[in-house]
Amino acid sequence: MTITRRKFLEAATATAVAGLVQPVLAQAASPDKVLTAQTGQIEIRAGQKKLDIPVWGYGGASPGETLNVEQGGTVSLSLKNELPEDTTIHWHGIRTPNNMDGVPGLTQKAVATGGAFQYRFACDDAGTYWYHPHANSAEQIGRGLCGPLIVQEQRPLAVDRELVWVVADWQVTQDGQVSHAYSNMHDNSHAGRFGNLITVNGQRRPLIDVQPGERIRLRLINAAAARILSLDIPGVSGWWIALDGQPIEPRGLRGDPVYVPPGGRADVVLDIPTGMDPGKILEIADATYRKQRNTLASFKLSGKQVRGTPLAAPQKLADNPISLPNLDGAELKEITFEGGAMGGLRSALLDGEKLPIRQLAQRGALWSTNGKIWSSLDEIAQQDKLFNLDTGKSYVFRLQNRTAFPHPIHMHGHTFQVIAVNGKKKSTPEWRDTVLVFPDEQVDIAFVADNPGDWLIHCHVLGHVTAGMIAAVRVG
Repeated sequence: MTITRRKFLEAATATAVAGLVQPVLAQAASPDKVLTAQTGQIEIRAGQKKLDIPVWGYGGASPGETLNVEQGGTVSLSLKNELPEDTTIHWHGIRTPNNMDGVPGLTQKAVATGGAFQYRFACDDAGTYWYHPHANSAEQIGRGLCGPLIVQEQRPLAVDRELVWVVADWQVTQDGQVSHAYSNMHDNSHAGRFGNLITVNGQRRPLIDVQPGERIRLRLINAAAARILSLDIPGVSGWWIALDGQPIEPRGLRGDPVYVPPGGRADVVLDIPTGMDPGKILEIADATYRKQRNTLASFKLSGKQVRGTPLAAPQKLADNPISLPNLDGAELKEITFEGGAMGGLRSALLDGEKLPIRQLAQRGALWSTNGKIWSSLDEIAQQDKLFNLDTGKSYVFRLQNRTAFPHPIHMHGHTFQVIAVNGKKKSTPEWRDTVLVFPDEQVDIAFVADNPGDWLIHCHVLGHVTAGMIAAVRVG
């Protein structure tokens, strides 16, 4: 049995203008900057209840601090590990050198408790990115270990204000405790782990004061383990202007839905309306799951009107310096994902040994990539890679989802163009680093293999990674 895009979403319960300002471009992080991964606590109010939620966070906070850098600038900092287990930092969406990618066993040695690791890399691409561990990801990210990384354009979009939102969800028990069941057979074999408490920057349904006529740039980061986001903001005009940090032709919020999958990011320009009464509440909701509309946050109209005349629609941001693939000479590689509940997987190679589905399930190996499953990052590092790619050559990866659930497929070290869906070519291919592939869907992505090293390609539903939906390619 498979679930189509529509059935899944139904069934799951689920340029410069006077007065505008440009964001101050931050200086590159200093070499002596330290990010400390440590335990902490956040306070969340849910109705009349106050929940004290223990977290793992950078500086003990969840999300961690927003790292800002100018396009072309350098991030240079030290990770200090004060957690009770190994950790790393992966810079999601940034095309770092291979030894800065933060994958333990594959690109670096894991940072042990009490240890440290120096990260240093240039940020060539402007946009909205984030950082998170790649060791025991389902639990470490699930406990709140993540933060935003913002690379400001050399010529930033003129807006009145920028907001950075990290959306996460938590499983909270009836007695107000966070469930630490970050990975289990049911969730790992189905759509993943969904929390019952959604937060924006560690707050439940925050209320944000806005001024009539204000133009806001919202940078949205989906740090949830499995939840797909799609914004609905009645009464507010807006445009999607970037996805996964990469500029797109601005498109209105009222058009076809834009899905922001786990790991994905979206930049939205919002124009706060005029002519409404002070105190008016404007709700920002996730409308992905048609049987459950979840309020993420709300705007409250207050203060002096910024302008009375609506601004023109924003112009497209400048493209990032990414090599265009040569589609005429690109080599096609097919990647087929199978497994999970209601899937047709009967057997697969687990670390080189062919096993029937029953034995695979007993070992927690539930998803295969081209008929293979690697049990750990160490096995991925030691065994043959999914593909060996020539440096500088163009490739098309044909992603085929033969499972009953959607999968956000993330590729490390490269940014790719989505060039076709189900054989239908895109008239204007857009850049991504995380693409959502629905059940029975085929998505073609194209890129130039211009970043040497061993790079992961995996589903960003965290429980699916735990259950084997992860592989690596070698460039060079």
